[in-house]
Amino acid sequence: MPAFNYVGAFMTAPINRPISVLQVDMDVNAERLFVIDRITFEVLFVGVRSPSNLVKLQLPSWYSVGNRLLVGILDDSGVYNTNVTDGVVCEIVQSDFDMSQ
Repeated sequence: MPAFNYVGAFMTAPINRPISVLQVDMDVNAERLFVIDRITFEVLFVGVRSPSNLVKLQLPSWYSVGNRLLVGILDDSGVYNTNVTDGVVCEIVQSDFDMSQ
């Protein structure tokens, strides 16, 4: 059954609009992930690796039109060097995109 949006007293059909999605396939030796806006230095996400090693994030749509993201992975033990990629651009998808990990 599809979800519905409520606008005032009216029920509307779901809105299927483009969104930005960042998918990171993490190294098995990395435990943590961070995402930073490289223009404002705002930390957008800090989290741990999922059991599937795949992390999916939904971000504001402007991250799919410019290379504004820094994406980094690091391990808790400090054995491996931190790996940071600059200039990451999100994928633009429809809002019904499968966000399961």
